[in-house]
Amino acid sequence: MSYLHIRSYRPEDAPQLHHVYYTSIHQSCQNDYTPVQLDSWAPKAFDPVCWGKILEGLMPRVVECKGQLVAYADLQKNGLISHFFVHGDWQGKGIGKRLLRHLEDRAFEKNLPEVSSFISISAQPFFLAHGFTFDHTLSTEVRGQWIENALLRKRILPPSPL
Repeated sequence: MSYLHIRSYRPEDAPQLHHVYYTSIHQSCQNDYTPVQLDSWAPKAFDPVCWGKILEGLMPRVVECKGQLVAYADLQKNGLISHFFVHGDWQGKGIGKRLLRHLEDRAFEKNLPEVSSFISISAQPFFLAHGFTFDHTLSTEVRGQWIENALLRKRILPPSPL
């Protein structure tokens, strides 16, 4: 997928990344969560200033395809991946796999022994298929709704050749 470009976040990306976040959750999680849970987790209306501050704190890597932002993810100093979202229309095209490999390569460069993330029920098969292991389940309250997910972890090994 040479047409994909992974780059650093820029503040002007915030509105498009909210759309990525929203579609990722509403399209990929609809079989595992109720509409009320989805709306609480990813409301359509959002505060652009607040959203921008969240993204500036995360400093995610952004996947761009022909000028369109199609995915984003962050990697914190402690190895936590707080956000990992692929636009709902772009899922199943290898973008998540490429973005995850990019994060793992960055974790290796930073000498992190592992990466971890709190993964939705819907995304767990993807992460488990890419070498993550299950740690434990939990529920998080989001705007009055309980959202079930799980903590998954992966040991970081040297990057694999392309």
